[in-house]
Amino acid sequence: MDSTELLSYILSAICVIVGVLILWGDEDYIVPASGRSLRLPCSFLFWVLAAVFWAMAVVIDDEEENL
Repeated sequence: MDSTELLSYILSAICVIVGVLILWGDEDYIVPASGRSLRLPCSFLFWVLAAVFWAMAVVIDDEEENL
């Protein structure tokens, strides 16, 4: 396992955990101008980042197997 692959898996796990903590946490992230909460968009952003990091790790793993 390459270090970049391991780093991508770790970053993916961290992004999933942060997304879960934001979605089900106690803090409410309200935009003062509109009064809307940013809880769902922020957690969705971290879950998308987790998917990107996971895809990067899988591609790095596939490239190693093809050598």
